[in-house]
Amino acid sequence: MFRSFLAALALVSLAACGQDARRIDEAERAVPDFHLALIDGDFAGIYQRAAPELQQQETAEAFVARLQTQRKALGSIRGTERSSAKVEGERVTLSYNTFYEAQQASEEFVILAPAGQPPRLAGYRLLSPKLD
Repeated sequence: MFRSFLAALALVSLAACGQDARRIDEAERAVPDFHLALIDGDFAGIYQRAAPELQQQETAEAFVARLQTQRKALGSIRGTERSSAKVEGERVTLSYNTFYEAQQASEEFVILAPAGQPPRLAGYRLLSPKLD
């Protein structure tokens, strides 16, 4: 009986891991789109395509101004690599080490990735000594 319980628990854990991996893959597709829009200077477009959660936290003007300040301070993106991913239901938090012209910075993306829908940015944070 106990073995059956352990086997069932293992199957549930494996299924959850598979769902988490799919959510991460879906959410991760939003990051290159964000970076391309950032490179193009389409800050307002990033905001317009974002999830309502982000739009409720910050006005379009404040969001655009923040991205403009960051871009001016750090320059162009040279490359990026994911450092971590965390899944909480439909919310996926992705952390990246991103290399800019001026220096390396840490980016954190909160992506809403509901099944069957395109992922949407729900939060964005950039940490860099140049911006402190």
